[in-house]
Amino acid sequence: MRLEHMTPTHVRRALRIYLEHAWPEGCGVRPKARIEDYENIDRLEAFFERFERVAGGGGGLKRYTLRLGNSRYPFMKLVVQEHLVNGEYFFSIDTHDNLEIRPDSPDYEEWEELKGYNRELKAEIETAWDVASLPTNTDLRALMEELARVERAGKKRWSLLVVDDDCDVAMGLCALLRARGYGVEHARDGREALDRLACDPIPDLVLLDYEMPQLDGEEVLRRLRRDPRTAHLPVLFATASTIDLSRMRKVSGLLRKPYPRHVLFAMIERLLAAREAPTPGAE
Repeated sequence: MRLEHMTPTHVRRALRIYLEHAWPEGCGVRPKARIEDYENIDRLEAFFERFERVAGGGGGLKRYTLRLGNSRYPFMKLVVQEHLVNGEYFFSIDTHDNLEIRPDSPDYEEWEELKGYNRELKAEIETAWDVASLPTNTDLRALMEELARVERAGKKRWSLLVVDDDCDVAMGLCALLRARGYGVEHARDGREALDRLACDPIPDLVLLDYEMPQLDGEEVLRRLRRDPRTAHLPVLFATASTIDLSRMRKVSGLLRKPYPRHVLFAMIERLLAAREAPTPGAE
């Protein structure tokens, strides 16, 4: 949805649906935010003043987040952002469940169960938004698939693996990349990505999302770099989270969400060109 077409009514509708699902009646706790707190806002700009503005990864794309939590977890966020397609805004949920709880922690099993709950709640809210005719990543996928029909380029010999558990975004990305001539595969999570990369032929580049269930992007990257077959495989990391870049030294490139598609295309081309470049001193 173009920002000039979005109104406070759209945002209030998204908020109401979020609160109804994340803080259902009878859950025993009350949310800090109430829909009544937003009833008198009559300008979109005034709405966004209550959100956190997050800088994207180039191109001036905007991301607004509002931490509303849910009855079991305080960090879940409502997101309004333009991503990949300039000027088009979509509602989504950021589960924000990338806390550092390792498998050897005594709370690890409970943490994994909570992350599963957050993922199911995210899908439930976003489906309800779809039903209410609010713009979501389902619409973003349809828009990217439409753009793929007109943004075609010559066939390339490179192959890519897109690793992302948000299937709508991933399918739209795959459509755009195939339209540009790449061979593209999709893995829905870290385990599926590692299973694919254990087989030949290895793709020429991996576009790896950071926030995924079971194995996050950082753990996938760690395992790839331990394997001689994939130790030097170009990996382009994509995240909306704040991460410690000192832990990402083995990543080939980093995309900060939201980012426009031309930035993605340029970075992929640069990393593949660098892979082709001759080693200094080689004959």
